[in-house]
Amino acid sequence: MLDVFIWWITIQLIGLVGLPITGSIFRALPDRGYAYAKTLGLLLVGYVAWLLAMLGLAQFGRPVLIVAALGVAIAGIWLHGGVRAALERARCFFATRWQAVLASEAIFLGALLATVWMRMHDPTPFGTERPMDFAFFNAMLRSGSFPPVDPWLAGFSINYYYFGYLLMAAMAALTGLAPGIAYNLALALIVALTAQGVAGTIANLIILAHPDAPRRTWPRLRARIVFPLLGVIFVLLAGNQAGAVQVLLGDERTVALDNRQLVSAFGQALGGNDEIVLPSTVTTNEFGTIDRWQRNDKLADFNWWWPSRALWDEYGDAGGVRRYNITEFPFFSFRLGDMHPHVMALPFGVLATALALATLLRPGLPGNTRGDLGLLALSGLILGSLYTINSWDLPAYLLLYAGAITLVARRQPGRLPWLALGRTLLIVNFGAYLLFLPFHLTLQPLVGSAAPLIDVPVLGRITSIIAPYTAGRSGLHAFIISFGLFALPILVFLYQSTLAFQKEQTAEANPPPLPRLLFWLPLILVPIGLITGFPLLPLGGLAVLAMWAAMQQTHRPAASFALLVTALGCAIIFGTELIFIRDVFGNRMNTIFKFYYQVWLLWGTLAPFALWWIIHEARGARRVVAWTTAGLTGILLAGALVYPALSLRDLGRGPLIGLEGRTPREQSEAGFASIRWLRQSVPPGSVVLEAAAVEDLATQRCGGSYDVRSEGWGGVASTTGHPTVLGWVGHQQQWRGGDPLAMAELGPRCVDVDTIFRTTDTATARDLLTRYHVTHVYLGALERRLYPPESLAKFELLGEAVFVQDDVSIYQIR
Repeated sequence: MLDVFIWWITIQLIGLVGLPITGSIFRALPDRGYAYAKTLGLLLVGYVAWLLAMLGLAQFGRPVLIVAALGVAIAGIWLHGGVRAALERARCFFATRWQAVLASEAIFLGALLATVWMRMHDPTPFGTERPMDFAFFNAMLRSGSFPPVDPWLAGFSINYYYFGYLLMAAMAALTGLAPGIAYNLALALIVALTAQGVAGTIANLIILAHPDAPRRTWPRLRARIVFPLLGVIFVLLAGNQAGAVQVLLGDERTVALDNRQLVSAFGQALGGNDEIVLPSTVTTNEFGTIDRWQRNDKLADFNWWWPSRALWDEYGDAGGVRRYNITEFPFFSFRLGDMHPHVMALPFGVLATALALATLLRPGLPGNTRGDLGLLALSGLILGSLYTINSWDLPAYLLLYAGAITLVARRQPGRLPWLALGRTLLIVNFGAYLLFLPFHLTLQPLVGSAAPLIDVPVLGRITSIIAPYTAGRSGLHAFIISFGLFALPILVFLYQSTLAFQKEQTAEANPPPLPRLLFWLPLILVPIGLITGFPLLPLGGLAVLAMWAAMQQTHRPAASFALLVTALGCAIIFGTELIFIRDVFGNRMNTIFKFYYQVWLLWGTLAPFALWWIIHEARGARRVVAWTTAGLTGILLAGALVYPALSLRDLGRGPLIGLEGRTPREQSEAGFASIRWLRQSVPPGSVVLEAAAVEDLATQRCGGSYDVRSEGWGGVASTTGHPTVLGWVGHQQQWRGGDPLAMAELGPRCVDVDTIFRTTDTATARDLLTRYHVTHVYLGALERRLYPPESLAKFELLGEAVFVQDDVSIYQIR
């Protein structure tokens, strides 16, 4: 718990460092941005340290991070007019909002401790994507100068959106905690920052919706407590409905069924059948052929993995075989323990959402004053950071910001000021790119290397990145399973708020035109979508209706912002039915994964506010609609809580291990001691050779990822951050698609690593070690199992044994 306290006090200090700037950029929000101070403080401190390291002005580590924190604090104090003015503002803020501050901090600490409990039951930073995440996390701590070295391809820098790893590594460097502990605490920090931000956003929306209501009356306090907590549950705790479906139907393979098959299965289950017989056969790439199953007791034997694959596509060119898409949601991510970019981006997505809300509250478009330009620069920094943390997030939040600034312009009297609007968006977009220019100059884009679908200028480039989606469309059941909990209150809010506004304007004899076709368009598209095999077609109509409603209600910031988020979510899901990003997988699996994850965060934050609005505004007959919506949402919430309830139950039955998990290379005492020695004794920049997973030398093919992860391939590099000659080749192929030079290295390196270990010719081994600048060779249980003793004996001649314990030896090459 001392480690947890050190981590907590460090992020509190970072929050205080960032609070003055946060209060400046979010001053229009009721909480002055307090809920986002830690996130923005961490972003600013990490950015300054990263920039200094990228420019070669300092080595990344604790000293430069402390200097960066002091610089951010001084800048914030200067913005507030000096130390005395800043302290007075802080005193006034805490004196008037101490209850809200305590509630916000309670949510943060509760989420932090809850995630710590989870990680203490499964702390190992290895398995699935964790070796990659742990490798990048440690590489940040070992690189010093940037761009950071790739631990799985010595001599190359990381070609990935790595800024989230840097921010988490910054916390590790400041606290001085062991990497294995800091990795798990970083996951807990991501949850806590997201929880605090989501709760703060909902509380801000509720206050903005009725700014004149007395703050201390019990109904107001209840709303500001219950619904923000509900938002934390929606976003971070709830799962999709696939967990409940698995329990009710008695088989985890139900995720692969289509609409008709699922309805038939439910009918048989409700009829009490122990055997479910499908009306048609399902052929899948994962489960084989499914035509029936015996219902099992999934309460006792719950499968927590397959609910993250709740949307399956049927490909005609593959004989009608269904293949899954990834429909991961935050709680699954935290249970899994992968600290992947989409997970690290969560609190920064909340920060970007809050930026859009604060922008919407501006009285007018930014001008040419120094303060406005500074605000636009900070906005560019927040939005630009999303590309470096998780590039998939940037388009959605840029659209959200653009929508917010457009609503500000729409609120001004007269014609829409297109020139001023375009200038503002240009400055922010230019700032988002320019502030992270060193990152863009040192990154080869991960997509765009595919052959263009249309070989003409401009279109050719676009089609090398984006392709039309032509396989079977998503079923309505998959949408309900993934987003039904959020979509129900949001849909009711959309129609009720639009009708209420129209009625109010009619009473004032100044009704804006509500086109009848626009109002009924989503309902008209329902049968059309069902007939044409495009069940999610109505989402296109809902996006248009929600955007129109937002444009009409610009004087109501909470409602217009909620409608804007509604439109964005509908547009994103609808868009994934039409196009996908052409990555190395050649399908829309990653497109669904990354964009659905964004919608989960946006709609999960919006849905509790929409539910509050429906209940709060209920009058007369609308009370029936309000309480019916609340009741159905409660039923869907109960279904969504099946997943976390059973997952946590099964997790809690295991032992409480602690926060420092051991990777496969550290399972023995000698392995654990050797890794610790490498961290402490080998200087940054050293190349430590370990065995690569050779699959076929004739074709120069190495592996090393999921199917053999128990062996610990790439584990020395992953655990220490010291680069090795070759790690997981499959991941390198994903990262290096646009870098022919690096791709050409993979095959020869596979052969060369095997040759270094296998040959008995000292001269050959020495030449290869020199070619790759190897400073140390690691011989552990894996290397001794793969290669004969006579081959490994040559390292006595090539170097000096600087670490020897049991079956682990480390040689420093002369």
